[in-house]
Parts: sequence; structure tokens; C-alpha cells
Amino acid sequence: MTVIALLLGMAACSKQESPPAETTPAATTTTAAKVTTTAAKQETTTKAPEETTIENPFAEFMEISWLCGTYTSHLYEEGRWDELELEEMFNVDLKLWNILIHSGQMEQVEMMLAAGDVPDFGFYYKDGLYMYDNKLSRTVPEKFIRQYMPSLAKLYDENPLIWEFNKVEGREGEYYGLNMVLDTYIRSDNVPLWNLDWLENLGYVLDELEPCVYPNEGFHAKFNGSLYFSNTIFTVDEVTEIFRAFTEDDPDGNGVDDTAAYPESNTWYERTIYGMFGIDKNNNVFYLDELTGNVVPYYAHSYYRDYLVWLSQMLEKGYVKTLPGLDAAVDELASALSTGKFGFFNMRISRINTNYGNDVGTWPPLTILENIDPQARFVITPYMGENGGLIPYGYTPAQSNRAFIFGADVSDKKMARILQLYEYSCFGEDWMRYRFGIEGVHYKWSGEPYKSAMIFTPLDKIPKKYAGSVDMGQFGNTNFHIATGAVMNYEPTFLQWMEYYHSRYTYDEILLRPYKLYDYSTMPIEVYEEFQKLYQETGSQIFAVRNDFTNRVMKGGVANINAEWSQYLEQLYSAGLEDWIEIWNSDRIITYSDLVNPKS
Repeated sequence: MTVIALLLGMAACSKQESPPAETTPAATTTTAAKVTTTAAKQETTTKAPEETTIENPFAEFMEISWLCGTYTSHLYEEGRWDELELEEMFNVDLKLWNILIHSGQMEQVEMMLAAGDVPDFGFYYKDGLYMYDNKLSRTVPEKFIRQYMPSLAKLYDENPLIWEFNKVEGREGEYYGLNMVLDTYIRSDNVPLWNLDWLENLGYVLDELEPCVYPNEGFHAKFNGSLYFSNTIFTVDEVTEIFRAFTEDDPDGNGVDDTAAYPESNTWYERTIYGMFGIDKNNNVFYLDELTGNVVPYYAHSYYRDYLVWLSQMLEKGYVKTLPGLDAAVDELASALSTGKFGFFNMRISRINTNYGNDVGTWPPLTILENIDPQARFVITPYMGENGGLIPYGYTPAQSNRAFIFGADVSDKKMARILQLYEYSCFGEDWMRYRFGIEGVHYKWSGEPYKSAMIFTPLDKIPKKYAGSVDMGQFGNTNFHIATGAVMNYEPTFLQWMEYYHSRYTYDEILLRPYKLYDYSTMPIEVYEEFQKLYQETGSQIFAVRNDFTNRVMKGGVANINAEWSQYLEQLYSAGLEDWIEIWNSDRIITYSDLVNPKS
């Protein structure tokens, strides 16, 4: 009955496409009543209708191997309750390849692919074209996605640009894999976080101060009253004055000259600072510089010059402290920020007062609240600077290396089964069961379901029958929609931050957008390959010029940045940037606004 209900449910919400013959249920047959008439006696004889029969679409047993999601190797538990449920429901034996998948640790995956070994279904942080060209994968027809995974197709239809990723050239309606749906281009993970007590001690009154409300039980309860949101947007001059006061005016009131604004480390956690000047240090984004009229990378833009001028002044005056080396380790930065001697923090929203993630307990404000001052208060503001904004976590709703790929030997029948399994476990009415576990066993809601934080059951309190980690691992990490991994963690800080700011600003108002983007989706393949070749030939010498100039600025070796800027640009152009600009100035590459907001 479960199988029949599932089949009918899928049929009801799917597009009317003809599925492969081998997976089509047999048609329902009913024999009509038969009437017999004689001259001598009129008599009606009616046969009973034959029983309606539906062929089990999962009658054929299959073994399915897969490698999907991230961090799966330390979460997989063979024979766990959720695995057994899905195996019985879909008549399969699920085999997860116990290999670590992490964007920064791909050694095991690279070795596996070099040996030509691929599972039936996998996620590799690899370009779909690469996998196909190396005969490691097969294509997936659009009609299969619509027929067997209609919920994913619906997500694509809601943002048609996604259908443009991983298309097979010359083969209409076929794809190198299933594109992951990314919401990262409409949100940022980095926010300006300030010590609210210090700001108020210095006389600052912030607009629309609203508390972040945490559950009254569990890990988060102790943080009530510690974090606020404000609609105040400080200008560059105001930030400069605040940084001066954080350093010189004894903001913590201890009578000792031992504070500063923040520690410079040149890590990913600096994004809110250069975002204040309207740029992202990302080699794939290009900006239109109104001073030159050229489309250039960030390091050739006048906004980058303004950023370097400002930062060099902050360093020279001691408002910003330099950690050892320009590329200080992230853990060194976390330790410095946790001393309670800095008033500004370039923070990732996913690391603020959270018990979710790989670096739990190592970042402020949690470390300050737990180790220094449990009464301390902090505030998140939208962004800073007249030309500023928050830097998006990503720039497109899909990426060529964010796709789930089918192995080269997967049959149509097996592909259909895999798609059906994931339609049910990732989008069906019980998807929470296979993402976070069973409500009341693995978690409970702190308030209204889906609108409040989840309180997870300690592992030692989960009944043995349903033992398993909070993040459900092999099934939970199959994030076809990245929001189910990021937003659906239901961390109070993240959810309330999103609600506070995105109810007041549109995405384009609060997020920085490039003028053009280096991506498969923005240019014909021949232009992409033309620039890729040029990038490989001249990139190293261009970057050498950039790095030399930036390092000299950071070490105080450039007396007048504005005066030397023209010379610096000439060196960049001579190193090969002039040839880059010829490509990026042309209309062969569409603008970012036309990419995400097409005119037709």
C-alpha cells in the first residue's frame, strides 16, 4: 500500500511525459458487464468486474552506490534506521562510498576519479563536462527530471537560469547532472558585528534596535539579551571615527589603553571591510570603473584604491592591529577576536552563537559571553559605506561544479529509481524525517514549527532504535536545494537576521553586484575558452603586480597611494590586463543584471 500511495502521489504532481517503457506500471484493466438476450426468455447475466491491478514499479531489486553531499564519511552509519526504511520502500540496497567530500580536502575523490571509479550517483565538486569528457558519467534527460523528480524541476522552472547550467552541447534537453539549487546569490554569510556596549559607552544611539530572541531552553537559552539587530548604516567617515574611539577613548571603561577596532588578517573574514568600498575580492567578478570606462577586476578598480588608502591609514594610526603575517591562520584570528579587546568583528552569520558547524565554540560573541563577560551585548548592522553592501555568498543560482552526477554505467531504469528515491526523501511530505530525523525523537521545535529554532536531542538521549547524528548524514547531505542545508538548520541568529534585513531591503539594495561575471552562463563557450586561455597565459604576471603593490601598501611602503595608482595600473595593463579588458568591454559577455533579470 505504501508503494501504491507513493506511485499515485508522484503521478499526480508530475508532468505528463512518457516514462521509459521498462518502468511504466501496467495499465488498469476492467472487464465490462456482459448482457445475454434470448427470444424465449429475456435474461441478463452480469459478470463481476475483474480486480484492478497495478504493477509494482519497484519490483526489480537494485543495488545503488552513491557519493553525495559533503562531510559524509564521518556521518555514515551502515544499517541505520532511515537507510533501512528507504531500502525496504524502494526495494534497493544502498551503498555509500565512505570517502570524504570537502571543497578543501579532495584528495580521496581525486584518487578515486583517477582510477576511473565512480558510484551510480555522486557529488564531487567537479565540473559536469569534465566528468563526461573523461567517460566517468552519463547524461540525464530533462524529461526524466520532470517525470521522476518533479519537485526539483519545479525549482528549476521558478528560476529558469538554472536550466542553462550543465547543458550538453548539441543534445537538446540533456544535462551532465542534476544542478544543485543555490540560494547563496540572494544572501550573504558575512555581516558587520559590533560591541554594542562599547558603541553606547561612546554615545552612539542605533536605529531600530531589535533583539534576537533565542529559545528558552537548550544551548541557545543563555544568549537572550546578548545580540541585537539595527538598521543603522555607518558611512566610511563614521566607521573611521568609531575605530578611532574604540582605540583611544577607553570604550570598555577599564582605564587601560588596551583596545582597538579589529585585527587585520587578510582572511575571508575581512569581507565586510572591503565590501564597505563596493568590491569583492573575487577573481571571477568584474566591475565597470567610471573613471576609466573599462570593465576590470576589483584590483584595477578605483574602489580598490580607496580601500587601500583607508586601510593603510587605519594600520598606521593603530586603530587596526596587524596579526603576524598577511595571511594569518583563521584560528589565530578567532583567538584574537575572543580576547574581548576588539570592538568590531567581520563575522560569518552562521558562526554567531551557534552549536552547528565545524568550529563550534571558537568564535565571538560566544567565546566572549562564555569566557569573559556573560552580560556583553553585540549588534549586527546591515552593511557600511556609501558605495558599500554585503558580499553575496555566491553569484548564480547554480554552478557547473555543484551538480549530482550519474555514473557512466547507470541504466535508465536505475536512474529512474534513484530520482524517485530522492523525490521522496528530499521533497516528499516526510522529507524532514530524512534530513533531521523524527520530531519528538531527534528534535523538537522551540515554538511554531518551521518558524522557530529546533532543539536537538543529545545523542545519548536518542533511543537505540533511532540512533544517529543530528545532521542525518547520507540522506540529509543530499542538498539539491542548498537552503535545506543552510537555512533549514534553523539557527535563530541566521533566521532572524534574514527576516530582519530582507523585510527592509531588496536583495539588490543590500547585496553588492558585479557588472559582469566570469562564468559559463554569461558568455558563449568559445568566449569562455578564449578568456580561460588568456587567463592561464597572463594571470600569474598580473597577480604578481597586484600582490607586490598590495603588500607594499600593507607594510607602509607606499607613501602616496593615489600618486602611485596610475603607475600601478600601467604595470597591470602591460602585464596582460589590456588584453583582458578588450574581451570584457565587448558585448559578447552579458551583464550580470541581464543574467539574473533577463529582459525576456
